Amino acid sequence: MGRMGIIAAMAVVALGAADAAADTKTLARAGSWEAFGGTTTGGRGVCGISAEPAGRYFGLKLFAGGQTFTIQMGTGAWKLDKDRKVPLTLRFDGSPTWRATGTAFHFDDGDAGLQFDVNRTEIDTFAREFRDSSTLRIVFEDNILPQWIMGLEGTLAVNTAFQSCMKSLK
Repeated sequence: MGRMGIIAAMAVVALGAADAAADTKTLARAGSWEAFGGTTTGGRGVCGISAEPAGRYFGLKLFAGGQTFTIQMGTGAWKLDKDRKVPLTLRFDGSPTWRATGTAFHFDDGDAGLQFDVNRTEIDTFAREFRDSSTLRIVFEDNILPQWIMGLEGTLAVNTAFQSCMKSLK
């Protein structure tokens, strides 16, 4: 399967909602970005990078033992029914486009979000584009939601802590 097709839609399960209340610690911070690591409320190891500029959350999480890493994004401005499928694209600067279908869910605070998984084998490519780019553009198919443009200043600085955390996951 090609790069464009590797991102698969994932249904949000109860475990995913519990993982949102993870017991984690900040490992590094730069700009609006932070690397974090720790355990989920179920005791599963997790590492990630996230930011919430202007009330828009974007994070990537890698769970111990998983074959995928999870992308979550959301804002209180979205109104989405749980489990709604939303096709989208992500593009880091001039890099090739990543295509995904996000599944709607609600964070613990009630804000709507989208979640999808990327094969763990693609983490190096995704992480390189993420840390080496200056912007991330997210476009939602048929303008279901307004596009996002996020600054990535600081992602290079938090990447080392994220990579160290990933190596320690069991």
